[in-house]
Amino acid sequence: MREISEKILPEQVDWQRIIKTYSPLNVRYPEGELIYPVGAYAAGAYLIASGLVSDQSRPQTKRRRHPPLEILGPGNLIGLEILLRDSGGLHLSCARAVSETELFFFEREMFLNMLREEDEVKCHCLQRLAQRLYSLKERTSSLSYASVGEQMCRLLLELAENYGEMNEGGISLLPSEITQATLAQLLGVSNATVMRVAASLPEVSISGRIALSPEALRLWLADLERTG
Repeated sequence: MREISEKILPEQVDWQRIIKTYSPLNVRYPEGELIYPVGAYAAGAYLIASGLVSDQSRPQTKRRRHPPLEILGPGNLIGLEILLRDSGGLHLSCARAVSETELFFFEREMFLNMLREEDEVKCHCLQRLAQRLYSLKERTSSLSYASVGEQMCRLLLELAENYGEMNEGGISLLPSEITQATLAQLLGVSNATVMRVAASLPEVSISGRIALSPEALRLWLADLERTG
């Protein structure tokens, strides 16, 4: 069996052992491909081994575009509707590969048995869900009062913390798959608005690969909160 990416091993879970024990299906999706749609039968849960996935409340159409709920990376689990009694056994969101993505698919009963038998996986699942819940609550609450600039600042800091690659100059480079269009979808604004607002933020570049200074953005945010 191919070695699983070390990127999903920041916590206490021995995924190599888990995958060897339960033998989930190893699947790959190219960039942009739908993993599952809203309303499809939820046959199981997926562990993201590499790449980025958008978890979206409803599919995009030409007339209406809905921002992804989240951008999720290695170590996160999707398809967790199988834990809900009132989901009707169906997916309540749709998942799409933002980049080329590798997943491990755990069939429903296999996943439920694993949670019962593996305390480390149960703790990992709860920790990730708690992080996602807190992040979504923060983002949702900020929509009622925060400017687009503040929302973008907080979003960039969150993406940098989760997926950024820090260089020696203190600049965080986001994965190339996270683009201006990704930011526009996450914020629910146009690409033109993203370009305009990014230009007003300190030490942020969105031409090509997105680069930012977390320190400069934190200082900008602190100054905004102090004067606001």
